Amino acid sequence: ATNMSGLKGVAPDGSQRAWDLWVKSRFIAKSQPTRPLILASGTPITNTLGEMFTLQRFMQPEALAERGIHEFDAWASAFGDTRTELELQPSGLYKPVTRFAEFVNVPELIAMFRSVADVVGMDDLRGYLRLPALRTGKRQIVTAKASPAFRAYQKVLAERIRRIEERKGPPEKGQDILLSVITDGRHAAIDTRFVLHPDTAEDPRAGDEPENKLNALIANVHRIWRETAANRYVQPGTSTPYPIRGAAQMVFSDLGTEAAEGKRGFSAYLWIRDELVRLGVPSQQIAFMQDHKKSEAKQKLFAAVNGGRVRVLIGSTQTMGTGVNAQQRLVALHHLDVPWLPSDIEQREGRIERQGNQNEEIDVYAYATLGSVDATSWQLLERKSRFIAAALAGDRSIRRLEDAGSQANQFAMAKALASGDPRLMQKAGLEAELARLERLRAAHFDDQLAIRHQVADAERAIANSTRRISAIEQDIAVRTPTRGDLFAMEVAGKSRTERKSAGGSLLSRIRLIERGRERGTWTLAKIGGFEIKAAGEPYGGDNYRLDVWLDRHGYEQEIQVGGELTALGLVARLEYQLDRFEAELAEHRRRVAEAEQRLPGYERRLGEAFDLQEELDAKRAELDALEADLAANDDAAQDAAAA
Repeated sequence: ATNMSGLKGVAPDGSQRAWDLWVKSRFIAKSQPTRPLILASGTPITNTLGEMFTLQRFMQPEALAERGIHEFDAWASAFGDTRTELELQPSGLYKPVTRFAEFVNVPELIAMFRSVADVVGMDDLRGYLRLPALRTGKRQIVTAKASPAFRAYQKVLAERIRRIEERKGPPEKGQDILLSVITDGRHAAIDTRFVLHPDTAEDPRAGDEPENKLNALIANVHRIWRETAANRYVQPGTSTPYPIRGAAQMVFSDLGTEAAEGKRGFSAYLWIRDELVRLGVPSQQIAFMQDHKKSEAKQKLFAAVNGGRVRVLIGSTQTMGTGVNAQQRLVALHHLDVPWLPSDIEQREGRIERQGNQNEEIDVYAYATLGSVDATSWQLLERKSRFIAAALAGDRSIRRLEDAGSQANQFAMAKALASGDPRLMQKAGLEAELARLERLRAAHFDDQLAIRHQVADAERAIANSTRRISAIEQDIAVRTPTRGDLFAMEVAGKSRTERKSAGGSLLSRIRLIERGRERGTWTLAKIGGFEIKAAGEPYGGDNYRLDVWLDRHGYEQEIQVGGELTALGLVARLEYQLDRFEAELAEHRRRVAEAEQRLPGYERRLGEAFDLQEELDAKRAELDALEADLAANDDAAQDAAAA
């Protein structure tokens, strides 16, 4: 339940699977509180830190309730800063989109989360488990030249974007939208046969681009298959070798599955298989994960991979990213496409960088077409991964984290796809980074202004409370006791020792003034060494105001006399105020001590320079240089066109 249903990434309707898990977790907690509830995930945060609220709802609803943040809106107010901006939609229209801009109070959020979460990173695992090492220390990017067909198709994409920009009003059924442009551009970066559909049914090799990234992957897979053919592996828990030699590989792609052949006339999966067979790989050593849907079939496939009968397994993140334990022989993993989420990368690469893999070293390859946005998209995923890792690591020095949940601006992505110039995506990234740093700079100056106010408030609190302490000490020095039989009050020049009589006489005088709507100031009585005074003032026609107070040193202690006040009630209020002098003295001394304790910290922070100013200046200079470079290219292109 939320009033922030428009927040990007928030689905108020939820999901049946999440609801099912939540109900079961609550049932176990209530019916069997001594039984442990353990949730395990390789990717608890898939895209945005806002997902942590759901994890906390599963595991620590009581802790959220204790802090008053068990509702999402309250949680979001405590830990998130939202921002609303106009964004171009896939339909081609602009619409305001609100999303988390950054998360605040991060140490408190992570401390609460980690009270129920045991966060174990890959580096932590290496201290306890035998895991294979990346041969080059990182994922390898394999680049392929953009083919003439791809360059030509980029002009088609550019024209489609231009028409979408110029279109007035919402798109009608059947009209082109930006998301379709991006999808076609991503497919074309793999192989233009996905989008050009040559009329070559009699020749399956027509339209092939020998140097594109799809063929680069095939060549790499075949090389590794050949070079690792003699590798020997043993059955787990024994020293008995498997009878079949040879390492295994995995190929991931969410685009170009078998189903794509019916929709787009071409399948990357089928092309990879057919080309590998043509190069000499036995067809029975190649398998598609999508062909093994039932649990029994999957287990047989995993046994075949671990046993060496299947050496190349091809699948998508959805079918092969989780629940796959076929790692014993995996020596290489290939990313043909660029997935959208960091969690997809974690899940994919978790298949090979895994306990039980018998290879000492492994390789992970990502393929990118030069002139497309593949490489830039990989950089965006890296940035998101670092954001999530920083959040989960629990570094208490990080108080604010920019949320990396939002995808790259679709318009910038489409422009970069169509132009073949990744500098456009770089420009969009720099603009976003510059905007973030500008927000942080504005927040720094706001913080400095707030600190100046806090310094002034602390100094004012010290001065006021010091003055009150002196006055209260004088009050205590002249106060006479009124408790019990020591009670005495002087009303209208007459001393009274009986509370009800004294209170009645004073209350009668007050009511008489009110009824007569008298104007003036009077001394009505005296109690405990202090005078009780009143001031009356008619105002606004029939309205009348009467203030009654205990006249203390430098302070008028207000006494409420409205409503159904009785004689004894009035005396009780007066004696209560007389008895509170020591409590007031202690409170003002506490205020002085607290203010004096806070003041040095405020003064140290006052005048601090913005610590990201150098980075801001560098990003601004980088953006200026990039814009100048792009402008120079435009001028050169115009001169060439004119010539």
